[in-house]
Amino acid sequence: MKKFHFAPIHFVMLGVISFGILAVLLRAFGEGTLVLLATFLVVAFLVSLLIYQQKFFETAEFEQIQYVNHHAENSLASLLDKMPVGVIKIKEETGEVEWFNPYAELLCTTEDGDFDTQMLQQMMETGLEGSGRYMTIGDKKYSIYLDRSSNVFYFFDASNEYDATAELATTRPVIGIISVDNYDDLEDVVSDSDISQINSFVANYIAEFSDRHRMFYRRVGMDRFYLFTDFTVLDQLMQDKFSVIDQFRIEAKNREIPLTLSMGFAYGDGDHDQIGKTALLNLNLAEVRGGDQAVVKENADGKNPIFFGGGSAAAVKRTRTRTRAMMTAISDKIRSVDQIFVVGHKNLDMDALGSAVGMQLFASNLIDKTYVVYDQYQMAADIERAVNKLQEEGQTNMVTVAEAMTMVTGNSLLIMVDHSKLSLTLSKDFYKQFYQTIVIDHHRRDDDFPENAVITYIESGASSASELVTELLQFQNSKKNRLSKMQASVLMAGMMLDTKNFTSRVTSRTFDVASYLRTRGSDSVTIQDISATDFDEYRAVNELILRGNKILPNVIVASGPEDKSYQTVAISKAADTMLAMSGIEATFVVSKNTQGYVSISARSRSKINVQRIMENMGGGGHFNLAAAQIKDLTVAEVTRKLNQEIIDEVIKKEEEIVE
Repeated sequence: MKKFHFAPIHFVMLGVISFGILAVLLRAFGEGTLVLLATFLVVAFLVSLLIYQQKFFETAEFEQIQYVNHHAENSLASLLDKMPVGVIKIKEETGEVEWFNPYAELLCTTEDGDFDTQMLQQMMETGLEGSGRYMTIGDKKYSIYLDRSSNVFYFFDASNEYDATAELATTRPVIGIISVDNYDDLEDVVSDSDISQINSFVANYIAEFSDRHRMFYRRVGMDRFYLFTDFTVLDQLMQDKFSVIDQFRIEAKNREIPLTLSMGFAYGDGDHDQIGKTALLNLNLAEVRGGDQAVVKENADGKNPIFFGGGSAAAVKRTRTRTRAMMTAISDKIRSVDQIFVVGHKNLDMDALGSAVGMQLFASNLIDKTYVVYDQYQMAADIERAVNKLQEEGQTNMVTVAEAMTMVTGNSLLIMVDHSKLSLTLSKDFYKQFYQTIVIDHHRRDDDFPENAVITYIESGASSASELVTELLQFQNSKKNRLSKMQASVLMAGMMLDTKNFTSRVTSRTFDVASYLRTRGSDSVTIQDISATDFDEYRAVNELILRGNKILPNVIVASGPEDKSYQTVAISKAADTMLAMSGIEATFVVSKNTQGYVSISARSRSKINVQRIMENMGGGGHFNLAAAQIKDLTVAEVTRKLNQEIIDEVIKKEEEIVE
């Protein structure tokens, strides 16, 4: 039976009827007890009716809520039991499983039929709260989320979503640029018929490479190719460590052609124009690092480049035209600022000091306020002697780091010489005061590069930074301030240091520069005075040499004692001295330096790429001259890690030769 609900009109009608009844009673009986009794009964009836109405509907509403909640709980329980979402409740105090739905039981049951609580414990320790993670269980992908407020795990079947995301990632567009290293130099020394054969060899090699990986390519110059593909192909190339570069070098060597390949690849989502620009920047990075390598970087902010290859020594790529163009660009920039500060790297060596002195002179021919910045508390004996002689001569403006910090203005320019890594600069606090920087270096560029660099002059084929700076001075040819005898001697000493007295990494350009410095007064006696090894340094060098061991027939590693520190100069000289020994292809010296780090100096002749080994250790340098500094490890720990890196590199090199 349908329950009746009294509306306001019903109460009005009852009131009217009651009033009529009272009126009849009053007329029939007049005043008296019977009328009062009737009035009481009518009022009591109306009040009871109102109370009943209220209680009835309160009860009905509560029953309705109970009914709905009951059905919702049953539906939710049924849903949790049947839907393809795993739900697991964990006890907060003990970490034990308190409850799970049947779908979670299917997912987390071991082959023995037991619930895999260890897997849940591991997931809790990794911290899945918030974003969640993908996890493979069986043949499906699940997105896992942990609600720590209630200690509940949720497993969502994300196989379709994951596959769609993976497919989207692998189909991202990729643009690559290939450049043939040293092609311009080769054109100048071979006949037209030979160039034609070389062009055919290069074109056929790139065509076969593109066809093999189903890439679209187009030749845009005699030494440049553009490629278009997707991330699936690029990922295959990266998994293969870009072996195409090594294979090309080997085939070119078999044909007695001194060519290598440099590659720049970039990928991203949309915006092909920006991807292409990033690819070009990556190619430039590969070339300034010495060529014969590939650089890959995603077209997104904050992404770091990945390097592959670099298995041969850098060849000289600079031309006199490029040097003259760099001289003009640097000169124009210097004229636009009010002050120039030139810094070398930490623990100045003679090349860093010489190139800094040369750039200060270069800048002084353009503006008045130019300074060489040095740290008087971190100077080896030879650097201290050179600085003292320069100050005595009075031709070079030199200030300490503390003095320079108070002189910098918003329109000042910093010139970094002989280094391009911020971790190696003389003072990071000093660097941070500048909005614009010029980098002049002969080491391979790394990813720890100054973000505010406005001009970059990096030539990894040059023997030294002193050689690059001296060439700039030659092209400037200013009559305002000429190289003094001491300045020329320090520049020459820098070149001699990095070329091991003109026995390593020298070219015809190196001797041209040395000849120019000689005409400007470079003096061998002065160089010997400032570069001479004192007795304590000589003894330290020999102590390190005597601790050397052959880990391979042609590789020596010397490890210093844990309780003694050595000057960086002594560590590098020990490596140089051992390399001069018969049958030795590479040397490494590991020791604590006076700054508290574990320092590695690495040297090689022509077969082992020490630069690649040092990059794996956190450092860098050249193919045959490199170094690294490592924190928070002992000499023994660094030595063990270094030995494995050396063995891996030598094995890789032998595999390349076999191929």
